[in-house]
Amino acid sequence: MKKSNRFLFVTSLLCALILGYSAIAMSAQQVKVPYVVSNGSWWTGIAITNESNDPIDDMTIYYTTKDGVQGKWSVPFRKTVDSNNKLVLIKKKWIPYSTSLPTIAGHAILVNTVDGLYKGSGTKTLPSDPGSIILKHNGNQKFSVTVYIGSGSGFAFQTFESTNP
Repeated sequence: MKKSNRFLFVTSLLCALILGYSAIAMSAQQVKVPYVVSNGSWWTGIAITNESNDPIDDMTIYYTTKDGVQGKWSVPFRKTVDSNNKLVLIKKKWIPYSTSLPTIAGHAILVNTVDGLYKGSGTKTLPSDPGSIILKHNGNQKFSVTVYIGSGSGFAFQTFESTNP
């Protein structure tokens, strides 16, 4: 094989690897919402719109408090004793502020409050402090999120388009 053919072969192989890696890296979509609130007088609602023909069945919502906390420690209600009849310290369990969302059919909309999306999992309770959220799924289906923040005196909204993480 001549030097020019080898160079062309190696260059083609390198380009194919780069393009293949780019296709793999682009197979996830997410939206970061910098501010949400969920307390008695203020609420955040979101409308997630699937912009593709295919369903999104693996979307997760992640919540981070204003102090950067992404979960909480939870203490189980059971107590145990060791073989010497001594009380054993209860281990703490980390519960992330994340939950899986229901499937969103092609060109459909999922609408709820941020609180409502978490309560849907049956185990999550969000803090009443403001925070931020990330909505993410592993497919390449684009989606948009319209965020509504309101209180008794009015509301505002903002739309976000999904991007690759």
